[in-house]
Amino acid sequence: MKDHSTYETPIKFQPDYEWPASDAEADCPRCGNPLMVNENRPDYMGKPWWCGDCRWQFTNDEIS
Repeated sequence: MKDHSTYETPIKFQPDYEWPASDAEADCPRCGNPLMVNENRPDYMGKPWWCGDCRWQFTNDEIS
């Protein structure tokens, strides 16, 4: 363990994503179908937007 090191900036496992309103609407940038807003729970570690068809998550920046 002599070569053990840590990151200068620690890894954050739950980024501070900007969360849309629960009634917000947007279309998937990959397939064009409507996205769903995930519930903003403390135990949820994913991104705010979900495409059920692509099975992909997005942030507000990724869909604008």
